[in-house]
Amino acid sequence: MYLLFTEDDGWHTNQIAEVFKKNNKELNIIKINETSIVIDENPKLKYQDFEISFDNVKGAFVRGIPGGTLEEICFHLDILHYLELENVTVYNNTLCIEKSVDKVRTSCILTAAGIPTPNTFITTNIKHLKNFQNQFLKNDLVCKPIFGSQGKGLEILNKNNCHPDYEMLNNVYYLQEFVEHPDEIYVDWRLFVIENEVIASMSREGSSWINNVASGAICKPFKPSQEMIKLAIDSSNALGMNYAGVDIMLGKDGYMVTEVNSIPAWKGIQSVSENINIAEMMIGNFLKICEEKNVK
Repeated sequence: MYLLFTEDDGWHTNQIAEVFKKNNKELNIIKINETSIVIDENPKLKYQDFEISFDNVKGAFVRGIPGGTLEEICFHLDILHYLELENVTVYNNTLCIEKSVDKVRTSCILTAAGIPTPNTFITTNIKHLKNFQNQFLKNDLVCKPIFGSQGKGLEILNKNNCHPDYEMLNNVYYLQEFVEHPDEIYVDWRLFVIENEVIASMSREGSSWINNVASGAICKPFKPSQEMIKLAIDSSNALGMNYAGVDIMLGKDGYMVTEVNSIPAWKGIQSVSENINIAEMMIGNFLKICEEKNVK
């Protein structure tokens, strides 16, 4: 039996379920925020009205971790950690999900690995925040929640908007210098990596600086350069991922990585990738890893 943790009952879940069906594998689709841990003489998970014995689970594919309080997020990750303690393969593994869900940690890891990223300033100190804003006031700054996706909560700080949305940010201020394309256009690139190979890529072209599919960006086929491919693979490896969605932008100093997503959506990139089935490649890799582990 395999588990799929997801908050989405739509296209992505259906894609995954179809691949499991083709491979004649039993799949249970569950929501992690409706799952409990039972620790007794026979430790197990409880989901709704049924129990899940660790002995019956070969692997868990993570498609979604919901937001919430710090305690809720930690508990949801604890469920994944517990599965791994019981020798269940979690894909992507829990540690790399933790590394990538926190933008601060991602930025630190990428920089330590020598991967170019935008200049970044993170603080909880309002005085330091104001000093940094004054230092870079000639440039626009992008303010982001450290937990978040799909462009939610992003804000431009400049002379016309000096104060971030303090409540949205929960008193942690993550600021990056705005990356302006040399041709002053709104475009970035998503490269999809599975096990050290870029299997699909696309450009995203928008009418505003928030440039993702959820915000209405147009996906187009794109063939990345070797430099971009290396950046994507190196970023995925730096965070220890089996698969990743790596976002790259072009600034005045060259290409840089702006995000590495351990639970990437792929509907947009699949729409411009005619010759491959991303779900089949991803689940195929997941099943291979699970089977190799079980053989050992």
